[in-house]
Amino acid sequence: MIAALRIAGVRRIWLLALLLVLAPGRASRAEKVNPDLLRHRWQAEWITSREGPHREFGVVHFRKTFSLASTPQRFVIHASGDNRYELFVNGARALEGPARGDLDHWRYEKLDIASLRRAGPNTLAAVVWNFAEQAPMAQMTNETALLLQGDTAAEAAVNTDKSWKCFRNPAVEAMPRDSGKVSGYFVVGPGERLDGSRYPWGWQTPGFDDASWPAAAVLSPGGPRGIQDSPSRWMLVPRTIPLMEEKTERLARIARTAGPPGFKAEEEFLRGGAPLTVPAHTQVTLLFDQTYLTTAYPELVTTGGRGA
Repeated sequence: MIAALRIAGVRRIWLLALLLVLAPGRASRAEKVNPDLLRHRWQAEWITSREGPHREFGVVHFRKTFSLASTPQRFVIHASGDNRYELFVNGARALEGPARGDLDHWRYEKLDIASLRRAGPNTLAAVVWNFAEQAPMAQMTNETALLLQGDTAAEAAVNTDKSWKCFRNPAVEAMPRDSGKVSGYFVVGPGERLDGSRYPWGWQTPGFDDASWPAAAVLSPGGPRGIQDSPSRWMLVPRTIPLMEEKTERLARIARTAGPPGFKAEEEFLRGGAPLTVPAHTQVTLLFDQTYLTTAYPELVTTGGRGA
């Protein structure tokens, strides 16, 4: 991974880790799907933003806060989204998906989230990306939407409906492929550009103020594949592969640096024990070497450098 930064103002960067190393292995604690969810329409409804996007690029955040009288021993949910989604429970990342499929076999994930619940108020939060015409070749799509269904009546409070709130994120825009730089057959999705001054930081946490967020718009009930008169174009089927393993890894070493005279990146930066300061009006390039093949999302925390 190469990180190239052009800085107009001094910026301090903390390298946290390679986050979410993915490999088969993390499985739901609940093995079987409630038979009713395979034979009947769901109580949960597909929801979206009233502002869109519907079939255009966009990023939408959703939130729902509800209370539990006690900490449950079992709390199973089923979730899906179009195109891609991440689900957070009380600020902790719980699910991402859906597993690949097509509109006639739209996958949903199942997970027992009891360990993330607590007595009193609880917050579910999800983000959905729609890459529209720039989506990866493997990505099927109908329109931007989120679906969350409790396994039984005991978990019905989480069902997606108009009681959920949503926010279309204006801070994220797609970076279309530059055919002059990347030519030939291209199967992956676009890059993303993020304006940190417009991003709703902390949106997934319980204490976030969502009073100004409007109610979500309802599209249609969820419905499993095979029932008569499916209520939507997403014909739901359970995920058939295990959830991916998630763990945090630190990068192994800094292989090469380039910057102004005297600039040096200390190894302590990789361990998260010290920041790296990029002087104003300079360009710095860092080449990180993990020393072995892995698949992960790098995470950086930055401060300073407004407008850079």
